Amino acid sequence: MHWLINLLDKFLFAIVLIAALQIPILADHYRQYLSGYVEATQTTVNEYQALADQFGYASVEQMIEQLQQNSAPLVRQDAQNKAATVHRLNELQAGLAVLNTGHFFEQTWYMLAPQRFDTLKKVGSNFSPSIPLQPVAVLYSVVLALLINALFYTPAWCVRGARRLRRRRPAVDNNHSPGEAG
Repeated sequence: MHWLINLLDKFLFAIVLIAALQIPILADHYRQYLSGYVEATQTTVNEYQALADQFGYASVEQMIEQLQQNSAPLVRQDAQNKAATVHRLNELQAGLAVLNTGHFFEQTWYMLAPQRFDTLKKVGSNFSPSIPLQPVAVLYSVVLALLINALFYTPAWCVRGARRLRRRRPAVDNNHSPGEAG
């Protein structure tokens, strides 16, 4: 029976390792997707800047503030949309910085954050599994697989250790207290 548990342990570790090896590849796909999105959003913000320059505003933000004070609801809504686009560009650039310069766990945390689940689904729809070529990515994947494997088996190790401790302790007679002679 012990050999079956060892076999199962090795099988689960292999599955977790293969899954962990996909994270760097997914990060590359995510980076490419985000890079394209940043470029498209930057083009839009550049158009806002050109419009701000054309009408004498010092910045896009100043133009947006002026538009938000307009009495027409359509103009105020357009200003809110422009402000949201500028804000989105800042968030996307920060995310791209994490994916470009962050380590494995930062990239993983960024991609798997619940607020970015829709983006992850879009990236995942074009994802095809493979094996990373960077030694650091492989090393991080192995470490992650070992941590997950250890986390998965910790309860079993604790139970096994408790059983061993119980076997080593001599049985205590319930009729006598430890200080009494029997």
